[in-house]
Amino acid sequence: MKKYFVALSTAALVSVAPYALASSTDLTVTGVITPSACTPSLSKGGVVDNGKISAKDLDPVRDTLIGTYPLQLAVSCDGPTQFALKPIDRQAGTASMATWFGLGLTDAGEKLGGVRVDVKNALADGVAAHAIDSEDEGKTWKAAWVTRPGYLLSVGSTTDLSTPLFVKDLTMDFEVNTNIARADSLTLTDEVLMDGAVTFEMTYI
Repeated sequence: MKKYFVALSTAALVSVAPYALASSTDLTVTGVITPSACTPSLSKGGVVDNGKISAKDLDPVRDTLIGTYPLQLAVSCDGPTQFALKPIDRQAGTASMATWFGLGLTDAGEKLGGVRVDVKNALADGVAAHAIDSEDEGKTWKAAWVTRPGYLLSVGSTTDLSTPLFVKDLTMDFEVNTNIARADSLTLTDEVLMDGAVTFEMTYI
């Protein structure tokens, strides 16, 4: 295999040599090794159990909010660190609204509903802060009141929402709202499992 690879590479170089001599291109590799590490955690193990809901209790013509549960996100760092959390929807493509996280599909392939995660109070090293998010991988930031799939989530000061703070210890209150799609859009002849899952991934800025 090694000789075959070398021969193939040589043939390719010979065939493009007349053009390669006339121009060039550079590869630049950059990055930063941060001395600090951060650990995120969610209260209650990050589990929201809505129990069993009767199909008869669902609204036939509009989404039904079946539960609102508080959770607290905590992030602890070795030292002041500029970071963000990226929520990754493990049921991507199954939410009935684009700004929600998915709950999975019915056996008939219908979108069951979605989870909206509202952002409430935030404390950065004991000082009131405001949630901010970015839809362009950290180029720009704005005030946030809800967690959106794929958007970076961080905190800014209450007077500057354009830049993430350097924080050692962060707490942020979430309100997790579980919504089921309008009943007339769902096949509910058998039990349907709500199977929402979101991973909050640490990103260092």
